[in-house]
Amino acid sequence: MRALLLGVLLAVSVGGFAACDEGGSGGESDSDSDSDGDSDSDGDSDSDGDSDSDGDSDSDTDADTDSDTDTDTDADTDSDSDSDADTVCERWNADRADMSEGAWSGSVGSCDAGDIAASGRENALRLVNLYRWLCDLPAVTDDDAKNAGNQECALMMDANGDLNHYPPTTWTCYTEAGAGSAGQSNIATAPAVSAVDLYMVDPGNPTTIGHRRWILSNSLGPIGIGSTSSYSCMNVLYGSGSAGAAWTAWPPPGPVPFEAFAPSWTSVDQTGWTVQSDSIELSGADVTVTMDGDELPVTVTALLSGYGSSSAISFIPSGWSTAAGNTYHVSLSGISSTIEYDVEVVDCP
Repeated sequence: MRALLLGVLLAVSVGGFAACDEGGSGGESDSDSDSDGDSDSDGDSDSDGDSDSDGDSDSDTDADTDSDTDTDTDADTDSDSDSDADTVCERWNADRADMSEGAWSGSVGSCDAGDIAASGRENALRLVNLYRWLCDLPAVTDDDAKNAGNQECALMMDANGDLNHYPPTTWTCYTEAGAGSAGQSNIATAPAVSAVDLYMVDPGNPTTIGHRRWILSNSLGPIGIGSTSSYSCMNVLYGSGSAGAAWTAWPPPGPVPFEAFAPSWTSVDQTGWTVQSDSIELSGADVTVTMDGDELPVTVTALLSGYGSSSAISFIPSGWSTAAGNTYHVSLSGISSTIEYDVEVVDCP
Protein backbone atom coordinates (compact mmCIF):
# COMPACT_ATOMS: atom_id res chain seq x y z
CA MET A 1 0.00 0.00 0.00
CA ARG A 2 1.44 3.37 -1.03
CA ALA A 3 1.59 6.27 1.38
CA LEU A 4 0.60 9.66 0.11
CA LEU A 5 1.15 13.04 1.73
CA LEU A 6 -0.52 16.29 0.83
CA GLY A 7 1.85 18.37 -1.23
CA VAL A 8 0.28 21.78 -1.28
CA LEU A 9 0.53 25.05 0.60
CA LEU A 10 -2.56 26.63 2.09
CA ALA A 11 -1.80 30.32 1.66
CA VAL A 12 -1.33 30.29 -2.11
CA SER A 13 -3.41 32.24 -4.58
CA VAL A 14 -5.07 30.07 -7.20
CA GLY A 15 -5.75 32.94 -9.57
CA GLY A 16 -9.49 33.09 -8.99
CA PHE A 17 -10.28 29.87 -10.76
CA ALA A 18 -11.75 26.47 -10.04
CA ALA A 19 -12.15 23.87 -12.75
CA CYS A 20 -14.46 21.79 -14.91
CA ASP A 21 -17.31 24.24 -15.48
CA GLU A 22 -20.52 22.31 -16.13
CA GLY A 23 -18.99 20.21 -18.88
CA GLY A 24 -17.17 16.93 -18.55
CA SER A 25 -15.53 14.49 -20.92
CA GLY A 26 -13.94 17.08 -23.14
CA GLY A 27 -17.15 19.13 -23.25
CA GLU A 28 -19.43 16.49 -24.69
CA SER A 29 -21.88 16.67 -21.80
CA ASP A 30 -22.86 20.22 -22.74
CA SER A 31 -24.24 18.99 -26.05
CA ASP A 32 -25.86 16.03 -24.29
CA SER A 33 -27.93 18.27 -22.06
CA ASP A 34 -29.01 20.34 -25.02
CA SER A 35 -30.23 17.37 -27.03
CA ASP A 36 -32.89 16.41 -24.51
CA GLY A 37 -34.95 19.48 -25.37
CA ASP A 38 -34.19 20.06 -29.02
CA SER A 39 -37.60 18.80 -30.18
CA ASP A 40 -40.39 21.28 -29.39
CA SER A 41 -42.98 19.94 -31.78
CA ASP A 42 -45.80 19.87 -29.23
CA GLY A 43 -46.59 23.52 -29.89
CA ASP A 44 -47.42 22.85 -33.53
CA SER A 45 -50.93 21.66 -32.67
CA ASP A 46 -52.17 25.10 -31.61
CA SER A 47 -52.61 26.14 -35.25
CA ASP A 48 -54.30 22.91 -36.21
CA GLY A 49 -58.03 22.44 -35.75
CA ASP A 50 -58.86 26.14 -35.42
CA SER A 51 -59.09 26.59 -39.17
CA ASP A 52 -59.93 22.99 -40.06
CA SER A 53 -63.31 21.38 -39.44
CA ASP A 54 -62.12 17.80 -39.11
CA GLY A 55 -60.32 18.25 -35.83
CA ASP A 56 -60.04 14.50 -35.37
CA SER A 57 -57.85 14.20 -38.44
CA ASP A 58 -55.68 17.11 -37.30
CA SER A 59 -55.35 15.59 -33.87
CA ASP A 60 -54.27 12.26 -35.32
CA THR A 61 -51.76 13.96 -37.59
CA ASP A 62 -50.34 15.93 -34.70
CA ALA A 63 -50.08 12.83 -32.57
CA ASP A 64 -48.25 11.02 -35.36
CA THR A 65 -45.93 13.98 -35.84
CA ASP A 66 -45.21 14.24 -32.14
CA SER A 67 -44.64 10.53 -31.82
CA ASP A 68 -42.27 10.42 -34.80
CA THR A 69 -40.36 13.48 -33.65
CA ASP A 70 -40.03 12.24 -30.08
CA THR A 71 -38.81 8.87 -31.28
CA ASP A 72 -36.29 10.48 -33.61
CA THR A 73 -35.10 12.81 -30.86
CA ASP A 74 -34.71 9.98 -28.40
CA ALA A 75 -32.76 7.97 -30.95
CA ASP A 76 -30.54 10.97 -31.73
CA THR A 77 -29.92 11.55 -28.02
CA ASP A 78 -29.01 7.92 -27.45
CA SER A 79 -26.72 8.02 -30.46
CA ASP A 80 -25.00 11.19 -29.23
CA SER A 81 -24.56 9.67 -25.77
CA ASP A 82 -23.09 6.48 -27.21
CA SER A 83 -20.75 8.52 -29.40
CA ASP A 84 -19.58 10.59 -26.44
CA ALA A 85 -19.01 7.47 -24.36
CA ASP A 86 -17.05 5.86 -27.19
CA THR A 87 -14.87 8.96 -27.49
CA VAL A 88 -14.19 8.98 -23.76
CA CYS A 89 -13.28 5.29 -23.69
CA GLU A 90 -11.05 5.61 -26.73
CA ARG A 91 -9.15 8.49 -25.11
CA TRP A 92 -8.97 6.76 -21.72
CA ASN A 93 -7.56 3.54 -23.14
CA ALA A 94 -5.20 5.24 -25.59
CA ASP A 95 -3.69 7.55 -22.98
CA ARG A 96 -3.21 4.65 -20.56
CA ALA A 97 -1.79 2.18 -23.07
CA ASP A 98 1.76 2.94 -21.88
CA MET A 99 2.01 3.28 -18.10
CA SER A 100 5.74 2.59 -17.88
CA GLU A 101 7.70 4.73 -15.44
CA GLY A 102 10.91 4.99 -17.42
CA ALA A 103 14.35 4.23 -16.02
CA TRP A 104 15.90 6.54 -13.42
CA SER A 105 19.52 7.49 -14.10
CA GLY A 106 20.34 8.81 -10.63
CA SER A 107 21.71 7.25 -7.44
CA VAL A 108 20.78 7.65 -3.79
CA GLY A 109 24.20 6.46 -2.73
CA SER A 110 26.01 9.27 -4.54
CA CYS A 111 23.21 11.84 -4.07
CA ASP A 112 22.79 12.08 -7.83
CA ALA A 113 19.28 13.29 -8.75
CA GLY A 114 19.73 12.10 -12.31
CA ASP A 115 16.62 12.10 -14.44
CA ILE A 116 13.86 9.78 -15.57
CA ALA A 117 13.61 8.62 -19.16
CA ALA A 118 11.69 11.04 -21.34
CA SER A 119 9.01 8.42 -21.88
CA GLY A 120 8.29 8.22 -18.14
CA ARG A 121 7.80 11.96 -17.78
CA GLU A 122 5.68 12.03 -20.94
CA ASN A 123 3.49 9.24 -19.59
CA ALA A 124 2.93 11.07 -16.29
CA LEU A 125 2.12 14.34 -18.07
CA ARG A 126 -0.27 12.53 -20.42
CA LEU A 127 -2.20 11.16 -17.42
CA VAL A 128 -2.48 14.60 -15.87
CA ASN A 129 -3.88 15.93 -19.12
CA LEU A 130 -6.22 12.95 -19.50
CA TYR A 131 -7.87 13.79 -16.19
CA ARG A 132 -8.03 17.46 -17.14
CA TRP A 133 -9.55 16.60 -20.52
CA LEU A 134 -12.28 14.62 -18.82
CA CYS A 135 -13.11 17.85 -17.00
CA ASP A 136 -13.00 19.96 -20.15
CA LEU A 137 -9.82 21.71 -18.96
CA PRO A 138 -6.91 22.71 -21.18
CA ALA A 139 -3.78 20.60 -21.27
CA VAL A 140 -0.72 21.73 -19.37
CA THR A 141 2.95 21.43 -20.23
CA ASP A 142 5.99 20.70 -18.11
CA ASP A 143 8.88 23.05 -17.41
CA ASP A 144 12.55 22.03 -17.56
CA ALA A 145 13.56 24.08 -14.51
CA LYS A 146 10.68 22.72 -12.44
CA ASN A 147 11.49 19.19 -13.61
CA ALA A 148 15.07 19.61 -12.41
CA GLY A 149 13.93 20.88 -9.01
CA ASN A 150 11.49 18.03 -8.70
CA GLN A 151 14.26 15.54 -9.45
CA GLU A 152 16.17 16.95 -6.48
CA CYS A 153 12.98 16.75 -4.42
CA ALA A 154 12.35 13.12 -5.33
CA LEU A 155 15.96 12.19 -4.56
CA MET A 156 15.71 13.74 -1.09
CA MET A 157 12.49 11.89 -0.30
CA ASP A 158 14.00 8.61 -1.51
CA ALA A 159 17.31 9.09 0.32
CA ASN A 160 15.53 9.72 3.62
CA GLY A 161 12.65 7.29 3.18
CA ASP A 162 10.15 9.96 4.12
CA LEU A 163 7.89 12.69 2.76
CA ASN A 164 8.36 16.26 3.96
CA HIS A 165 7.37 19.55 2.37
CA TYR A 166 9.90 21.39 4.53
CA PRO A 167 12.87 19.02 4.72
CA PRO A 168 15.56 20.00 7.23
CA THR A 169 19.07 20.85 6.07
CA THR A 170 20.29 17.79 7.96
CA TRP A 171 18.58 15.47 5.50
CA THR A 172 20.71 13.17 3.41
CA CYS A 173 21.20 14.58 -0.12
CA TYR A 174 19.71 17.93 0.95
CA THR A 175 19.72 20.71 -1.65
CA GLU A 176 18.04 24.11 -1.63
CA ALA A 177 16.52 23.38 -5.02
CA GLY A 178 15.02 20.13 -3.79
CA ALA A 179 13.69 21.69 -0.60
CA GLY A 180 12.16 24.58 -2.51
CA SER A 181 10.41 22.21 -4.88
CA ALA A 182 9.13 20.08 -2.00
CA GLY A 183 7.20 23.08 -0.69
CA GLN A 184 5.48 23.60 -4.02
CA SER A 185 4.66 20.04 -4.97
CA ASN A 186 2.44 17.04 -4.61
CA ILE A 187 4.77 14.36 -3.26
CA ALA A 188 4.31 10.60 -3.08
CA THR A 189 6.00 7.35 -2.16
CA ALA A 190 5.34 6.19 -5.71
CA PRO A 191 7.09 6.92 -9.01
CA ALA A 192 5.72 9.65 -11.23
CA VAL A 193 3.28 7.78 -13.46
CA SER A 194 1.50 5.73 -10.80
CA ALA A 195 1.46 8.77 -8.51
CA VAL A 196 -0.97 10.60 -10.82
CA ASP A 197 -3.72 8.04 -10.20
CA LEU A 198 -2.99 8.19 -6.46
CA TYR A 199 -3.32 11.96 -6.48
CA MET A 200 -6.68 11.75 -8.20
CA VAL A 201 -8.08 9.27 -5.68
CA ASP A 202 -6.21 11.10 -2.88
CA PRO A 203 -6.38 8.67 0.04
CA GLY A 204 -5.46 9.90 3.51
CA ASN A 205 -6.46 13.54 2.97
CA PRO A 206 -10.13 13.72 3.95
CA THR A 207 -10.04 17.39 5.03
CA THR A 208 -8.52 18.73 1.80
CA ILE A 209 -8.34 16.23 -1.09
CA GLY A 210 -5.72 18.72 -2.16
CA HIS A 211 -3.76 16.63 -4.66
CA ARG A 212 -6.83 16.16 -6.83
CA ARG A 213 -7.91 19.76 -6.53
CA TRP A 214 -4.50 21.03 -7.64
CA ILE A 215 -4.40 18.76 -10.68
CA LEU A 216 -7.84 20.04 -11.66
CA SER A 217 -7.11 23.65 -10.76
CA ASN A 218 -7.65 26.26 -13.44
CA SER A 219 -4.39 27.89 -12.43
CA LEU A 220 -2.32 24.77 -13.04
CA GLY A 221 0.66 24.78 -15.37
CA PRO A 222 3.36 24.59 -16.38
CA ILE A 223 4.12 21.77 -13.93
CA GLY A 224 7.28 19.98 -12.90
CA ILE A 225 7.68 16.21 -12.72
CA GLY A 226 10.56 14.49 -10.97
CA SER A 227 10.93 10.87 -9.95
CA THR A 228 13.19 8.14 -8.70
CA SER A 229 12.21 4.50 -8.89
CA SER A 230 10.17 4.83 -5.69
CA TYR A 231 9.40 8.49 -4.93
CA SER A 232 8.16 11.41 -6.97
CA CYS A 233 7.35 15.12 -6.79
CA MET A 234 5.01 17.15 -8.99
CA ASN A 235 5.25 20.94 -8.86
CA VAL A 236 1.69 22.30 -8.95
CA LEU A 237 1.85 25.72 -7.26
CA TYR A 238 2.23 29.20 -8.72
CA GLY A 239 0.85 28.20 -12.09
CA SER A 240 -0.11 30.62 -14.83
CA GLY A 241 -3.10 28.68 -16.12
CA SER A 242 -6.37 30.48 -16.74
CA ALA A 243 -8.98 27.92 -17.73
CA GLY A 244 -11.72 30.15 -16.33
CA ALA A 245 -14.25 27.53 -15.29
CA ALA A 246 -16.73 28.30 -12.53
CA TRP A 247 -16.75 24.98 -10.71
CA THR A 248 -15.18 21.55 -10.69
CA ALA A 249 -16.68 18.15 -10.18
CA TRP A 250 -14.83 14.89 -9.88
CA PRO A 251 -16.15 12.63 -11.19
CA PRO A 252 -17.19 15.19 -13.81
CA PRO A 253 -20.43 15.59 -15.75
CA GLY A 254 -20.97 13.41 -18.79
CA PRO A 255 -19.50 10.01 -19.60
CA VAL A 256 -16.84 8.94 -17.09
CA PRO A 257 -14.85 5.69 -17.27
CA PHE A 258 -15.80 3.31 -14.50
CA GLU A 259 -12.10 2.51 -14.31
CA ALA A 260 -11.39 6.09 -13.22
CA PHE A 261 -13.15 5.52 -9.90
CA ALA A 262 -10.53 3.05 -8.67
CA PRO A 263 -7.40 3.43 -10.80
CA SER A 264 -5.16 2.70 -7.83
CA TRP A 265 -5.46 0.62 -4.68
CA THR A 266 -8.43 2.58 -3.33
CA SER A 267 -11.56 4.19 -4.73
CA VAL A 268 -13.09 7.62 -5.19
CA ASP A 269 -16.17 6.15 -3.50
CA GLN A 270 -14.03 5.76 -0.38
CA THR A 271 -12.20 9.09 -0.49
CA GLY A 272 -15.07 11.16 -1.83
CA TRP A 273 -16.57 12.77 -4.90
CA THR A 274 -15.69 16.47 -4.98
CA VAL A 275 -16.89 19.82 -6.23
CA GLN A 276 -14.62 22.87 -6.02
CA SER A 277 -15.00 26.53 -6.86
CA ASP A 278 -13.45 29.95 -6.39
CA SER A 279 -16.58 31.90 -7.21
CA ILE A 280 -19.18 29.91 -5.26
CA GLU A 281 -18.98 29.26 -1.53
CA LEU A 282 -19.75 25.56 -1.23
CA SER A 283 -19.30 24.88 2.48
CA GLY A 284 -23.02 25.09 3.25
CA ALA A 285 -24.25 23.24 0.18
CA ASP A 286 -27.01 20.67 0.44
CA VAL A 287 -25.93 17.72 -1.70
CA THR A 288 -28.39 15.32 -3.26
CA VAL A 289 -27.42 12.33 -5.40
CA THR A 290 -30.13 10.36 -7.18
CA MET A 291 -30.27 7.45 -9.58
CA ASP A 292 -33.46 6.74 -11.52
CA GLY A 293 -35.23 9.17 -9.19
CA ASP A 294 -34.17 7.39 -6.00
CA GLU A 295 -32.07 9.38 -3.56
CA LEU A 296 -28.73 7.86 -2.56
CA PRO A 297 -27.33 8.86 0.85
CA VAL A 298 -23.97 10.61 1.03
CA THR A 299 -21.75 11.99 3.78
CA VAL A 300 -20.76 15.58 3.02
CA THR A 301 -17.59 17.32 4.24
CA ALA A 302 -16.60 20.95 3.73
CA LEU A 303 -12.95 20.87 2.66
CA LEU A 304 -10.28 23.32 3.75
CA SER A 305 -9.80 26.37 1.57
CA GLY A 306 -6.75 27.14 -0.55
CA TYR A 307 -5.85 23.74 -1.95
CA GLY A 308 -6.31 24.33 -5.67
CA SER A 309 -9.54 26.24 -5.08
CA SER A 310 -11.03 28.69 -2.60
CA SER A 311 -13.92 26.43 -1.68
CA ALA A 312 -14.66 22.72 -2.00
CA ILE A 313 -16.75 19.91 -0.62
CA SER A 314 -16.54 16.15 -0.74
CA PHE A 315 -19.36 13.64 -0.52
CA ILE A 316 -18.86 9.95 0.13
CA PRO A 317 -21.43 7.31 -0.88
CA SER A 318 -23.08 5.79 2.17
CA GLY A 319 -24.27 2.22 1.67
CA TRP A 320 -23.90 2.21 -2.11
CA SER A 321 -21.13 2.05 -4.68
CA THR A 322 -20.72 3.44 -8.17
CA ALA A 323 -21.60 0.94 -10.88
CA ALA A 324 -20.95 0.95 -14.61
CA GLY A 325 -24.06 1.62 -16.68
CA ASN A 326 -25.64 3.90 -14.09
CA THR A 327 -26.24 7.63 -14.40
CA TYR A 328 -26.09 9.65 -11.19
CA HIS A 329 -27.74 13.04 -10.92
CA VAL A 330 -25.96 15.40 -8.53
CA SER A 331 -27.51 18.57 -7.17
CA LEU A 332 -25.93 21.21 -4.93
CA SER A 333 -28.47 23.65 -3.49
CA GLY A 334 -28.53 26.19 -0.69
CA ILE A 335 -25.67 28.10 -2.33
CA SER A 336 -25.50 31.29 -4.39
CA SER A 337 -25.74 29.40 -7.67
CA THR A 338 -27.31 25.95 -7.80
CA ILE A 339 -25.14 23.28 -9.43
CA GLU A 340 -26.67 20.25 -11.16
CA TYR A 341 -25.07 17.65 -13.40
CA ASP A 342 -25.25 14.00 -14.45
CA VAL A 343 -22.40 11.53 -14.11
CA GLU A 344 -22.76 8.78 -16.71
CA VAL A 345 -20.56 5.86 -15.67
CA VAL A 346 -19.37 3.84 -18.67
CA ASP A 347 -17.26 0.71 -18.74
CA CYS A 348 -14.05 1.18 -20.74
CA PRO A 349 -12.44 -2.28 -20.75
